[in-house]
Amino acid sequence: MKSMQINLFLSGILIAGVCTMAGPAQPLQAKEPETASGVGETAMGEEPSPESVLISGGIQVYLNGIGVQGTFGQGGTVMAVARAAAMVSATGRSLEETAENEYADLALANVSNYVNVRSEANTDSSIVGKIYDGAVAQILEIADGEDGQWFKVVSGNVEGYIKSEFFLYGDAAAEAIDDYVTKYAVVLADRLNVREEPDIESRRIGFIDNGERVKLLESGNEWLRVQYTDNQTGYVAAEYITVVEEFVYAKTLEEEAAELAARRTLEERQHISEEQAAENTSVTPSPPSASYSDNGELRSSIVDYAMQFLGNRYVHGGQSLETGTDCSGFTSLIYAQFGYSVSRTPSGQLANDGRSIDYSEAKPGDIICYGSGGKCTHVALYMGDGQIIHSANSRKGVVIYAADYDNILGVKSIID
Repeated sequence: MKSMQINLFLSGILIAGVCTMAGPAQPLQAKEPETASGVGETAMGEEPSPESVLISGGIQVYLNGIGVQGTFGQGGTVMAVARAAAMVSATGRSLEETAENEYADLALANVSNYVNVRSEANTDSSIVGKIYDGAVAQILEIADGEDGQWFKVVSGNVEGYIKSEFFLYGDAAAEAIDDYVTKYAVVLADRLNVREEPDIESRRIGFIDNGERVKLLESGNEWLRVQYTDNQTGYVAAEYITVVEEFVYAKTLEEEAAELAARRTLEERQHISEEQAAENTSVTPSPPSASYSDNGELRSSIVDYAMQFLGNRYVHGGQSLETGTDCSGFTSLIYAQFGYSVSRTPSGQLANDGRSIDYSEAKPGDIICYGSGGKCTHVALYMGDGQIIHSANSRKGVVIYAADYDNILGVKSIID
């Protein structure tokens, strides 16, 4: 089993080696040691061993700076990684134990409405976007700016500076993350009425077309209460809705203008009669589009699909497998491609999704939940043979680990 794990581990390394953290394949090039972060630091005149680079900096750092000066070559790379893998296995120390906490640079906007994102760490600099209450951001650096400490953050397509006092971060952000997810009702029907009360005979206040979404306020078996416009709530029939969970990002000025235009479109629909735009509850079939002979084939397809994103970026609150997402985003977005709705947070996946099974029963495609004290702080997709693929943290991105690298709280079978 151990040799199989190392072989799978090396397979993941080789795949990651031709992927940058942004995803597209590029040739490996030698880099100078990242001495500013402590990765690759040695005594004067000495080169760090490949094993020490791999253990201290992780897979991606190692592959970005093969042999620090590029002296090991392709075959040497495989051998060096194999030696490092064998070494940490022999000592009982995993590569993942050296990884930074995935929440270490997480920040949650904690404001009454929004705060401006600035191009520099002062209020005289230009505004590059707005970050609203509850938006998720990644801290890139801490700067001494006007009137104290500022964070340089990236959130969605916005990158800039905000005073640190406007954020929850560190342990406080990790504890509060479950409260900052937003639920949306997405329309499956071609056109669905929004009604004043939860009754088919109630007055229509507007409509939502296929694929459009509105913020979900209250759930119910037959009706859902939604925020239709800024000043108007209403009800939609639950059977024609799928619920998705997402995190809020900062918005560029252009994105905010587009969002405002979309809200105005909904407001204008309040004046359109049902004769002009009748409800149409025909539902377009949702994925998966492929048919599977059995659950084993489906499970294999889920793992194969996840493997396409090996080496991609980790992004706090990210909503894209291609451009980056976090641990629970990775599992929920993978499952969404196969027609399954999975919670957007680690604790939500442990508490609400699928069927709880013992780790000894785990099959490819199951979700492994990690944490301590009953609190789930990380999730991963089980590949089989004691391996997981997951979006680890902002340094490592999507990687393959041994499934028992950390304390397992539970295993969830989503498929059966």
